[in-house]
Amino acid sequence: MNLENGISLVLSGGGARGAFHLGILQALDELKIPIREISGASIGAIVGAFYLAGKTPIEIFDFFDSYKFRDVLKLNIFKGSLFRIDTKHKFFDEMLGEFKNIEDFPQPLHVSITDIKEGVVLYCNKGDIKKIVTASGALYPIFETVDIGEGKFMDGGVMDNFPLQPLLNTKYRILGSNLHPNVYKPKQSTITRALFLTSMTHGMKEKIKRCDYYLAPRELANHNILSLKKLDKLFTLGYEEAKRILTPQLFIHDKT
Repeated sequence: MNLENGISLVLSGGGARGAFHLGILQALDELKIPIREISGASIGAIVGAFYLAGKTPIEIFDFFDSYKFRDVLKLNIFKGSLFRIDTKHKFFDEMLGEFKNIEDFPQPLHVSITDIKEGVVLYCNKGDIKKIVTASGALYPIFETVDIGEGKFMDGGVMDNFPLQPLLNTKYRILGSNLHPNVYKPKQSTITRALFLTSMTHGMKEKIKRCDYYLAPRELANHNILSLKKLDKLFTLGYEEAKRILTPQLFIHDKT
């Protein structure tokens, strides 16, 4: 099993830090490593959906780094959340193109979402793309929850922010990109934050062991997950980290 055959990706949630994922995707494209399957939570699911819809990492980066993304966000203060994502906006359709359902993508996409009523995490690989990826990124009360059928759903990262589970039987090597490195700063150690981080990092040691490659540089912790000001630095960080660990592997394979 080598990288030329392809790789499966786990893309965690982490708001604006998602630009790090895009840097990794750019490196994979340049190294000509096929992406066979993606499992994502929150921004990881959104990035994965746009990528499998045929958008390049640069095109996705430009979407988040422009007025387009800001135009998709609508104030929702009087309806229970700070924002809502306008999935009917033309820019959202531009990013997804002809794809309507997850199963229509050329490669599998698994999206973690949290079922509020049942208190469980679900891994969706079928259904309405817009609703499911929006639900996966709906970190309440920043974003409103999403109704799908008779259920009510929110951010998949609340229950599983690093959704490795759907890829456990993959025949390809697994690369995990985690936007929340295990860095705890005393000034941020509130009870609420501690509980949230505990939820997100549950079982991470075993998950990391199952990854063939794992990227979660400590520098990520210096970037606010809600700030769009340093997306270029996050993109570059992801690109350089992926090139650093993957290029030697390709070189070794070529020489053997």
